[in-house]
Amino acid sequence: MKTDNTSQKVTKTQLMHILEVSYPTALKEYQTIIDSLQIKRDYLTISDLVLYGIL
Repeated sequence: MKTDNTSQKVTKTQLMHILEVSYPTALKEYQTIIDSLQIKRDYLTISDLVLYGIL
């Protein structure tokens, strides 16, 4: 995945493929990342994944 546009939203399905996990696990991880970074919005961006250390 390119990281040029770091404000681009990341879907739960995309996170599943990035982490190479099942969809239910990706759902849990998605919420864990949002909670850990204390994000007020209900979606992740590429910059969030970079900040979290995934990308």
